[in-house]
Amino acid sequence: MSNLPYRQVHLDFHTPALPFTLGRHFEKKKFQKILKSARINSVTLTGRCHHGHIYYDTKLPAKHPQLANDFLMMEVDACHEVGIKAPIYLTVGWDAFSADRHPEWLERKPDGRLYGFDDYGQLSPGWKTLCFNTPYLDYLKYQIVDTMKHFGSKLDGLFFDIVWQDPCSCNYCIEKMLNLNLDPTNEKDRISFAKLTEQFLKDEISAIVKGESKDCPVFFNEGNILPSIRKNLSEYSHLEIESLPSGEWGYQHFPTTVRYAKNLGKEYVGMTGKFHKVWADFGSYKNKAALEYETFLALAHGAKCSIGDQMYPDGTLQLATYELIGSVYRQVEKLEKYNDGSQALTEIAIVHPGIVADSELKVDLSLAGAVNMLNEKHFQFDIVDQWMDWTKYKLIILPDKIILLEGLKRKIQGYFEKTDGKILATYKSGLDAENRFLPDWGINYIGKNTFVPTYGKYHGHFENNLPNGELVLHGEGLLVSPQGAQVLGDEYRPLFQRNYQHYYSHFQAPVSENKENPVATSSDRVYYFSHPLFEMYKRQGVLQYKQMINLIVDEALGQPVLKTNMPSSGDIILNHNEERGELILNLLHYIPQRKAIELDTIEEVIPLYNIKIVLSVENISKQINTDIKKIKNIRAVQNNVEIEYRLTENLLEFVVPEVKGYEIVTIKY
Repeated sequence: MSNLPYRQVHLDFHTPALPFTLGRHFEKKKFQKILKSARINSVTLTGRCHHGHIYYDTKLPAKHPQLANDFLMMEVDACHEVGIKAPIYLTVGWDAFSADRHPEWLERKPDGRLYGFDDYGQLSPGWKTLCFNTPYLDYLKYQIVDTMKHFGSKLDGLFFDIVWQDPCSCNYCIEKMLNLNLDPTNEKDRISFAKLTEQFLKDEISAIVKGESKDCPVFFNEGNILPSIRKNLSEYSHLEIESLPSGEWGYQHFPTTVRYAKNLGKEYVGMTGKFHKVWADFGSYKNKAALEYETFLALAHGAKCSIGDQMYPDGTLQLATYELIGSVYRQVEKLEKYNDGSQALTEIAIVHPGIVADSELKVDLSLAGAVNMLNEKHFQFDIVDQWMDWTKYKLIILPDKIILLEGLKRKIQGYFEKTDGKILATYKSGLDAENRFLPDWGINYIGKNTFVPTYGKYHGHFENNLPNGELVLHGEGLLVSPQGAQVLGDEYRPLFQRNYQHYYSHFQAPVSENKENPVATSSDRVYYFSHPLFEMYKRQGVLQYKQMINLIVDEALGQPVLKTNMPSSGDIILNHNEERGELILNLLHYIPQRKAIELDTIEEVIPLYNIKIVLSVENISKQINTDIKKIKNIRAVQNNVEIEYRLTENLLEFVVPEVKGYEIVTIKY
């Protein structure tokens, strides 16, 4: 069973100096009533905020200047009295109190400017980032111990925020880099040293926490979960996926990140916010349909739910906010048991580009494109790194930029030796550090294609499923030659490359008649495309790019675990609960819209009807190591109806009568 509560609130309290007593209107009974009526069973409370202020009775000078009592202890006790957990939030990287008193502790860019919440100067509002190679780390550790001693056995866990180190050029970092024979003038060395510092920071905090309490739950928040978490993963008790779709994360982030996080062997939480925009957007309310989607999608992926809010400085909660949260959490309370303790049934794995290099974006564009292509066709898939087991997957996708260093080469060779699965690779994926493709690719690298864009004409797998003509390829490509691989498509270049001396109409010149190098190939085990189709799809949205990938995936899978007529605007996640002998089919239909310049949102639920589902009983039986011979019943949970079905030797077919936002279908065998 799960240990983490399902209905959490992350309650920020970043509060500067005030003209009145902090928390002056806090009323325990009212606080408890609001939380209980909203069906909340855990609240992460702020112990030290980005202003550097501390909210409990302490002798440390950073105690909030208008704190007149042990405010945080009052909150914790109020929660515990009514059975609500109350882990404590501590800021790490942003601390205005320390920054103001010790500017020498701040991170510095090579030109001396500061890192921070934004590109702020000395006279701009916002938090500046502290460097962990300075004496600030000693203060931080002392403050952590102070918190833990103050709350003792009442401490339900610690949430550490802003746990990252930028490529800093402060005096402390320069000295330590030189001691490690690193070059402070080299950007790659600064980045490498920053990563080492992050790992060291987590090690230090973890040691401090374990020294006080070996069982204290701990999470380090970096605003993302990437393969780089592996270095310190053992120091996390669980994972929390901060992902406010109306902010910098967007609706792309959570469904991508959760497919990786769920395979790291930890319990995980999906964290959104109640705000229309982002944290501290006071006086705003997320549309109910949007909040439903964000929490229900977490449930469908086996995650717990957390909704972010910020308490007012007088210690009150806004009633309208908790009416909104309660309207969603009352639904979550009824539905949370269905996916609890279940595992995703997947047959495709996308290799995370973060194993090669971190993206500067919240979601790498190639990864985003791959996720969208598969999700829109309702394939069941995971995102993996090289340390996970690949052998259960029929198809491994290497999106655009998976350069094969020695560890990855061995992983792929092991996959080929242990399975009869296939690999789908695009662009640079499959090249090694010397620009050589693995022999299994059946192609040779010639060089970069200087024609951007260019055209492809496809045959074989594609000729009956794509337009009977050239297809523009909006992205840089590679030139390859077949070395045993079958050619599935050829390049036909524009009449000339567009430049200021020679251009044709508005965009690229029309196609020429000369056939060039292959743009798509197939060997015994590897499908290859010479262009970054996944990033191109994310950037351009060209339907034919997705269609080409889908055709290859269909061929590689044969009979997929799930087929449906649900439109591409929906989500389908298939899970399995071994203990209950049950398949859990999650169907969601919410459509984010770009109605504003800065963000997407969801206003309305658009129902779907008569969704046909075909499950491969044969494939499912192999995955769960149980031979499914009969079905006891199929039930639509939200509509509370039994569903008729047809079971043959290999296939289970049925129709879901209605999906109004979110439907769960349980299939007992």
